[in-house]
Amino acid sequence: MKILFIGLLVTIFASIVSAVSLTQNNNSYTLKNNYATVVISKKDGYITSLKIAGDNQEFLNRSYIDANGSKAGYHVEIAFTDNVLNMDWEVRYTMLNDTKGVYFSLKLDHKANYPDTQFSEIRLVLRLKSNPFSWLQVEDDVGRYLPTAEQQKNCQVMGPKEACKIKTGEVIHKYDWSIDALKHDVHGFATKNGLGCWFVTPSMEWKNGGAYNRDLACHQGENDSLQIMYMAGSHYGAGDEYPKRGENWSKVYGPYLIYLNKAGSPQASWRNAKAVTRVEKAKWPYSFVSQPGYVKQRGTVTGKLTIKNPLNKSAFRLEDAVVTLVQPESSRESIPNQQWRHYSFWTHSLSGVSPNFSIKNVIPGTYQLRVVGEFILNKAVTVTAGKTTNLGEIVFTEKRVGTIAWEIGIPDRTAKEFKHGDHFNGDFPTNSQRNSQMGDWNYCHVSVPGKDGKYQSIPWNIYFNLKKKPTGTSVLRVSVAANSSTALSVSINGGRNSAEVADFKDDACVRRDGIRGFYRELEFKFGPNDFKVGENKITLHARKTGGYTNNYQFDGIMYHLRLETPGL
Repeated sequence: MKILFIGLLVTIFASIVSAVSLTQNNNSYTLKNNYATVVISKKDGYITSLKIAGDNQEFLNRSYIDANGSKAGYHVEIAFTDNVLNMDWEVRYTMLNDTKGVYFSLKLDHKANYPDTQFSEIRLVLRLKSNPFSWLQVEDDVGRYLPTAEQQKNCQVMGPKEACKIKTGEVIHKYDWSIDALKHDVHGFATKNGLGCWFVTPSMEWKNGGAYNRDLACHQGENDSLQIMYMAGSHYGAGDEYPKRGENWSKVYGPYLIYLNKAGSPQASWRNAKAVTRVEKAKWPYSFVSQPGYVKQRGTVTGKLTIKNPLNKSAFRLEDAVVTLVQPESSRESIPNQQWRHYSFWTHSLSGVSPNFSIKNVIPGTYQLRVVGEFILNKAVTVTAGKTTNLGEIVFTEKRVGTIAWEIGIPDRTAKEFKHGDHFNGDFPTNSQRNSQMGDWNYCHVSVPGKDGKYQSIPWNIYFNLKKKPTGTSVLRVSVAANSSTALSVSINGGRNSAEVADFKDDACVRRDGIRGFYRELEFKFGPNDFKVGENKITLHARKTGGYTNNYQFDGIMYHLRLETPGL
């Protein structure tokens, strides 16, 4: 695969104060303040050394900037520029007098007279020394020591191929340490004595796929601990990016902080990085950025969110609701999970009856407002720099045809409440409004090897009792949290299968250890005489429709299910 290097046009900005210095030799630039020293290669713009003051420990084996499998490089304000993949690239490294590390940012610019281009991934990779940087952490509850380089050698490749059985018998899987953009702001590595290297991200407004995008963050690599920032990524179905001839398009990714710290333990290093993240988020958008295209003057969108029950007109109590600002779906912009041309903005953790919301630091423009559900505001939202757009009370009405006979799961776009077990062919009884046995329901209905070795899906059955038949058409409402090469139909009491739904987009969550993908809501309708007094059975028929034929042969679908029955 051809390797492309960012060229040698370098601009050194004059915003240097006495507490931070820039020096150079024939091969590199050195950025240094009282806290950190960062060395950047003149040849390709890659970071070649990271050290913290008072500690001689070298953090890096090497680093690089990776573009769709090709390599490119970048700012002290030092800026490295070139044309790669028919786009102008500008990478900047910035160190201020009090920066505990170095800021990184990238601008891509496709001019109208440039040819068509395409890319699926752009990432910054720091390959830290796995000895001593062996503690990995990406979320508060996702952190661990990695196996040693010796334990990782000659591991047995499993299915999927990224899963690897090491000498201790443990299976490690690099996608176990992926992250969701929605609430994510820091990830990285630390040593046993608390020396840490972290990506601190005050905003992920630039990430393709927006709030619900998931991507790889950290993983093992024998002698390397790989710390990665995907500025564009397609691992979880976000798709490729494809600026066309005649299209003027540009985007600034970042800045985000490569933060270096030292604490007494990996856990203390993580807590400190989290505290620094809160400080960095309060500074956003950064005032020091001089990169063309970076927008400092922004606006705010506020409102009150109400979702009503159509049966009694009451407002639901919300739990951890999310409001996003995206582009309307069109031939130019796909579903929000696959959008990339523009920026997207969101707020989360909205709870209570009719909670107020505020989305801050929004780049001026016109947006579509969406609420987890999937509810879409029927008018455009215009954001103006320096002003607040108050939308007042936004009222949506949930789809519901009758009382809930039973509900399995939580309608939160994830399958995290279910068991990661092996109940792939089980029967699941429920007589309560919300299934009390969610812990026995596997998080994903997957295909499994049959007697002939071929992967196939086995139907799941849901048993429930009714004292009388519904009085009208009932609806089985299926909220799909993720899908990978799987079609779905349902039947009741052994009757004919419904029409099969097969036009799902593959979000890769099943094979890459995700818990949320492309959300979609389905309705399956049943007449009163489809039910019986006494025990009933609804069957979910998930059929493998394609996907990979080796390494990734298992595919599946993640659910939330609710049966609505009028007259009960």
